[in-house]
Amino acid sequence: VINEMLRCTSLAFSLFREATTDVHINGYMVPKGWRVLAWTRAIHMDPENYSNPQEFNPSRWDDCNTKVGTFLPFGMGSRLCPGKDLSNLELTIFLHYFLLNYKLEQINPESSVPNFSYCYPKGLAKNLSLLHNT
Repeated sequence: VINEMLRCTSLAFSLFREATTDVHINGYMVPKGWRVLAWTRAIHMDPENYSNPQEFNPSRWDDCNTKVGTFLPFGMGSRLCPGKDLSNLELTIFLHYFLLNYKLEQINPESSVPNFSYCYPKGLAKNLSLLHNT
């Protein structure tokens, strides 16, 4: 669930790098010194990387066969986020207690939820209630 959530939300929506040498990519030349932006959302929502990418499907991670460079919520390589493991641990603990103790209901069930990534659609209100006091 956490990997799918990270894939769909792409909180770090882009990665900036600077070309240290002239690089040729798909017939284009990126000159040394140019700054390049990799838009992770485009990578995470590419149908060549994930079937039905707009669908929230945690089961896609059951048999994890992702290609290198197609799952980048924390970057990659030498610039991988140093807080990756702590963040995953915090997400796991939060999700555990949230699901045990709270109920999240959509107040307007007629409102579609096309994508939660950056903004909430108009008419999509939520009601959060404590299931029980512990």
